[in-house]
Amino acid sequence: MILSTNILPSFAANLAHPPVVFDYLDHLEESASIYYPGSALGEVVKQVVRLITRYNLRKARSVITVTQELSDFLHDLGIKDITVIANGVDTKLLGPLSMKEAKKSLGLNGVVLGYVGSLEHWVDLETVVSAMPQLDATLLVVGPGLFTDYGEEIKKMAKDLGVLDRIVFTGAVEYGQLSRYISAMDIGLNPLKMMKKNEYAAGGKVFNYLACGRPVLSSRMISLERLLGDEIYYYDDVASFAAHVKNILTAGGGEKRYRALAERYDWREMAEDYEKVLQKARSPGSR
Repeated sequence: MILSTNILPSFAANLAHPPVVFDYLDHLEESASIYYPGSALGEVVKQVVRLITRYNLRKARSVITVTQELSDFLHDLGIKDITVIANGVDTKLLGPLSMKEAKKSLGLNGVVLGYVGSLEHWVDLETVVSAMPQLDATLLVVGPGLFTDYGEEIKKMAKDLGVLDRIVFTGAVEYGQLSRYISAMDIGLNPLKMMKKNEYAAGGKVFNYLACGRPVLSSRMISLERLLGDEIYYYDDVASFAAHVKNILTAGGGEKRYRALAERYDWREMAEDYEKVLQKARSPGSR
């Protein structure tokens, strides 16, 4: 039995004919091409990844995906055996710490808006930075760039807007340290550009914020709205982002409620669902 989330190992495994379960985490063809924004190479990468991915999906005994939107997409491709298991979080590794102590340990003061994740072109830090002149807050950006200069572009934009001195870029942080960084945030941000990769998937960072008892402000994404409803906040543009920040800060509280929501998506709770899929796929009756 092979459980794969990567297209090339899945392709090799399917050629060797062991039972394969493909974990389809996001819109892979768009994820691969986004590293080459607006280029002919990006389009070539997209088409190649599309061909390999669809071969893998059709050869797999079973497919796991993270949202109903991705399940519908796969069903339209003719994939039959699909199980939806949402993204989650390890609530034993991530949990709320004292906000005051967390801020002090990181040298932060006042209101802190925070983003945890990669600095790449599928992220919409442009809207966040554009709103900073309207807000009396610090932006904490936790995570590395991967293959592009997106992070440098955001720094240049912040400098041009005169807010670079209120943005802290930490680079990559060990997972075991994330509780301290997230606990220093008044609001956890999930800023994403409108593309299928983002609209169809529901990334893990939202659950990381919730596990630390922090409210979440996200780009309006259909998958998240259907999954979490009004448990989190959504913005549509710079004006609504700034307005929601102020409303969330005014409302305050909610740490226990957010933590309880995250516990519903603990990996230990969802492990049984994974096990059922794997047991079914390895049985002699599976194709």
